[in-house]
Amino acid sequence: MTTLGRPRSLPRRMLQSIDWVLVTIVASIITLALINLNSAGAGDWTGKILTQIRWLGLGTIAAAIVAALDYRVLHRLAYAAYLFGLGLLALVPVIGVIRNDARRWLEFGDYQFQPSELMKVLLIMALARYISDLPPKQHKRLRHLVIPFAMFLVPVALIVKQPDLSTGIISILVSMTILALTELTLKALLTLLSAGVGLFMLGWGFFMHKYQRSRIDVWLNPEAYADNEGYQTIQAMIGVGNGGFFGRGVGKGTQNVLDFLPYGDTDFPFAIYAEEWGFVGGATVLAMFLCLVLWAINLASQARDRFGALLCIGVASMFFFHVTINIGMVLQLLPVTGITIPFFSLGGSNALAMMLGIGILMSVSRSRLRP
Repeated sequence: MTTLGRPRSLPRRMLQSIDWVLVTIVASIITLALINLNSAGAGDWTGKILTQIRWLGLGTIAAAIVAALDYRVLHRLAYAAYLFGLGLLALVPVIGVIRNDARRWLEFGDYQFQPSELMKVLLIMALARYISDLPPKQHKRLRHLVIPFAMFLVPVALIVKQPDLSTGIISILVSMTILALTELTLKALLTLLSAGVGLFMLGWGFFMHKYQRSRIDVWLNPEAYADNEGYQTIQAMIGVGNGGFFGRGVGKGTQNVLDFLPYGDTDFPFAIYAEEWGFVGGATVLAMFLCLVLWAINLASQARDRFGALLCIGVASMFFFHVTINIGMVLQLLPVTGITIPFFSLGGSNALAMMLGIGILMSVSRSRLRP
């Protein structure tokens, strides 16, 4: 004779539905990021760092709300949210705030928000819905991809116009990762690759600004531009080299303390981190990001439907390309761009977008526990 167990209380059910692996990874990354921002900001928590903490707090609330939802609600909201994001992007050229010769931000009181960062998450939702709604087990031809290509090329064009080439590149890479999961015919795949090469050459010749093209020259030979464009690349490499195996210690990196490294809190926070924490610390934080990406892929493999799987793959690719390109830039493996490293780089809009991505992963993870 068996007895029925007591019904689980609501708080207990809520605690058991939390993906503690994901929470632990993200909390660990954010903790190290705040320690590093403290070094980059010389211990001044009253300015940019405090603002970053507020954005992280807002992002945590947003992630909790998204995580509490059934992710299939996002399927119903995907297209409306996408159009909302396009509307925000369209407002930027009209009422946007200009900083550093670029108009990328909308101002809300004391806060400035970058719609292009939010658009990356909304684009993942919209593409995931479109691809998941296509007939399964059927090879797709180019005509099946006309709409999804238009879906990401329209916001990318608005983003690049700001100009914000780096965010445009991330949006393209994330979108192409999602589309790569579509069953394409060989002819369609080769046509897409040819079109991609053609678009790159067209963009290089007619749409890229002179300073954007010059970054390739600086990347190939930074010493030739040591007094101007190549200065920050050289100083970043010096910082990484100074760190050695175990690092100089928190707050003791000369590149940061002596103010040799420009944009240490936005574009090059990993150089500051590598100098203070060394190879061991750098490898540790990269392993954390790798675990985050792999866990997102694991959630995709366990998702209840194709939409959930595509959401997880989109979020995983967003983190992967941000980290890979930023670290490659710091190590001179890639040209310098404005692509940030999640949570380590100052930027409230990016922190909010990344936390929304975490919320999506949490929502898909919760669905695994439902019968």
